[in-house]
Amino acid sequence: MLRRSSRTNLSRWIALFSVLFVLPLVGCGGGGGGGTSTPLWYGRSYSFSSDGRTLVLSVDSSGRFTVFAQDTSTLISGAGGQGAISSNGQFFAQSEDGNTQFSGTFASNGDSVTGAVQRNSVNLFGYTASVISPGRTTPASLIGTFSGVSGANSAYISYDQTSHGTLWLRYNGATAGGSLLVAEDGSFQTTDNATAGRLIAGTSSYTLRLTKINNVTVNAEISLSKTQRARWTFMVFINAANNLEEFGPLNVNQMEKIGSSSDLNIVVQWKQANCATCGRPDWIGTRRYYVTKDNDTRTVNSQLVEDMGANIDMGDWRELRKFIVWTQERYPADRYALVIWNHGAGWRITRSADGGQRVAPRSVSIDDSTNNEIQVWQLPAALNVTPKMDMVIFDASLMQMMEVAYEIRNSAQIMVGSEESPPGEGYVYDRFLADLAANPNMSAEEFGRRIVTRTIEAYGRSSNITQSALYLNRMQTVAERLDAFANALRANVGNNRAAMVNARLNAQSYTYPENKDLWHYAQLIRDTTGTAAIRNAVTALQTALSDAIYAEENGSLVPNSNGLAIYIPAPSNYLPSYANLALARSTAWDEWLKEQPQNP
Repeated sequence: MLRRSSRTNLSRWIALFSVLFVLPLVGCGGGGGGGTSTPLWYGRSYSFSSDGRTLVLSVDSSGRFTVFAQDTSTLISGAGGQGAISSNGQFFAQSEDGNTQFSGTFASNGDSVTGAVQRNSVNLFGYTASVISPGRTTPASLIGTFSGVSGANSAYISYDQTSHGTLWLRYNGATAGGSLLVAEDGSFQTTDNATAGRLIAGTSSYTLRLTKINNVTVNAEISLSKTQRARWTFMVFINAANNLEEFGPLNVNQMEKIGSSSDLNIVVQWKQANCATCGRPDWIGTRRYYVTKDNDTRTVNSQLVEDMGANIDMGDWRELRKFIVWTQERYPADRYALVIWNHGAGWRITRSADGGQRVAPRSVSIDDSTNNEIQVWQLPAALNVTPKMDMVIFDASLMQMMEVAYEIRNSAQIMVGSEESPPGEGYVYDRFLADLAANPNMSAEEFGRRIVTRTIEAYGRSSNITQSALYLNRMQTVAERLDAFANALRANVGNNRAAMVNARLNAQSYTYPENKDLWHYAQLIRDTTGTAAIRNAVTALQTALSDAIYAEENGSLVPNSNGLAIYIPAPSNYLPSYANLALARSTAWDEWLKEQPQNP
């Protein structure tokens, strides 16, 4: 299986209503949130200026916005960002390079917004921006938030409902932006008259035509897309800088069979690299694509949104978080699913720069070009976003482990993945994305169930495929029951030595033989012990597992898989780095692993 480039790598793993009307709002709010009336800040623009510091922000009729800030001493060229305002009036956005952050909270009456601008998380200035007095009505076809990239040039722009807007752009290495005055034909100029142009609506696309940038006459165009709020945004972090490179085009082409729609955004960040184990990619670097539908199964034809260059380390958890935040800002939705695509090693160590063991447990998104990967304990920081992920899905080996699920228990609602190492081809994305496209009102719970079912259907029952979906908010209870089970075992080794060793040796195992199916391990002990305390602890643990794991299917080659694996080595093979995990800090499981009998 490993020789087939499986996902294991053993060596190295979303006017204000016109001023007079309150319009009903459907599907507003991230992560499943919603509202019943249009917030008072919708369709309005805001401005702040003091001591050389400026911030302008325009909100369209759906709660999406563009923000631009400038500080004549610390942010001389200015920076811009886009995003969607949550139902409680708060927002967060970051600049294109991720270095400048914007946050704020709108007053309940919609007359102002108060917040801060930061650079690399260091506060630059605070602000309270006041609403700009409304002008004439903006043409309906131009109200919205738009973004686009043409080579090295890019732009963000929002038009509100009352002839105002906000712009940020980068053109030929220079940046510009500010508050806009919008004419009836869509033409605009910044309030300082330094930058001018026109937003033109086409049949299915938009064009930003620029005539002046920073007081320099130009003749330039940037194609734009209008940001839509979908039901779902499905984001895929494809780290193909390794021997899985050949499967990246396959999986993206599967996504293109379905493609994005007004209800479903499919967005990928995809890295290919030049290294000894990185295959023979047809391009090098990291790219972000908005996946569009086509019938060409051999060539990726989707919209290239951003070429990030060759120096992105997708083994760095910060890059994963940047991708999530960037996607949520530009493709807001009611629900968010994140796929981490790469090799996986559960919680395990896989590599170090000097070839020795690391003291920290390593897990997923292995980047062979940087010799880096994301540690399990780093995942909560990577997933610390607002709104939260609804789903975290691992298209990677061995990640459906108790240790991983407990680590990210507060980071998402649903976790989907495999106890075993799947083939290099990974998920057959068109199978379950077709279900989601047909029913975008599907819940995260149901989507997880579809992923499990469609994956088993695709590979067949005569296989070693495992898939399960679980509720992360129930993992605390599972951990508590696991702790009780561990302590019952520790207190009753005595005549149970043979039962304990037998369970460790014979429980359903996977590519890493120390990974055992937790249910099966506990059941084997229950079946061969007469100790009531252990039997009761097993019953309680299995009840908690049944409540947490709501969908599970497996092939006939791994018949005793029940949806969640756990680390159970022989005590002589215990890895001290296990102690770094949240599960080890919160339960006695690590103590049991060290104290369990080596022999009957």
